[in-house]
Amino acid sequence: MRSSTFLALTLGLAAVASQYARADDKGLHNRYRWTDAHGVVQYGDVPTAEALQAGYDVVDARGIVVRHVDRVKNADEKKADAAAADASAREKQRVEEIAQADRQLLRAYPSEQALIAAQKGRVVAIDQDLANVKISEANQEKSLAEQLAYASTFERDGKPVPAPVKQQIEVLSKNVAAQKKYTADKLAERAQSEQKAQDELAHYRELRAAQQKAGAD
Repeated sequence: MRSSTFLALTLGLAAVASQYARADDKGLHNRYRWTDAHGVVQYGDVPTAEALQAGYDVVDARGIVVRHVDRVKNADEKKADAAAADASAREKQRVEEIAQADRQLLRAYPSEQALIAAQKGRVVAIDQDLANVKISEANQEKSLAEQLAYASTFERDGKPVPAPVKQQIEVLSKNVAAQKKYTADKLAERAQSEQKAQDELAHYRELRAAQQKAGAD
């Protein structure tokens, strides 16, 4: 890390020296001001390594600060700055995405009634799906009960249950279990949809209120 910092300081001094030479050729007399390790303000025609480490101001002949140069940062500080910039960019993107979603919500539903109607339509679709699954589930359970009753006749007679009957019972049992799980998932989806609808409606009202207030202003 020391070698990389030393290299950065060396390159920084070379660049500043080059800039100073060009400025001198043009008749400019900028100077460099920095605060040393003891808190004392220092001036120089060329910034020293200490100035590069501390950061410095470029001042003109009238003593006015022309430019400020931050101190040379080490690898860890540069890494932290990069991480902070990345986090800031992600947050900016998140805010923009929310704003875009809000605009789409207002455009899609010109009125509160239109939004409520759409929300109800989503719940109705889930209910219709549940009704269809319930019918299929009832049929599967009926078939399973019949097969179990049929298998019990072999057991009462002390005979082995035929392999096809066992296979049919296994298939029906899996189907019934899968449909019960599907029903439970759909019920959970319905509850989530209703909660989302409440939150969405409340947010929609806030957006419309803000929009009206902005129009009034």
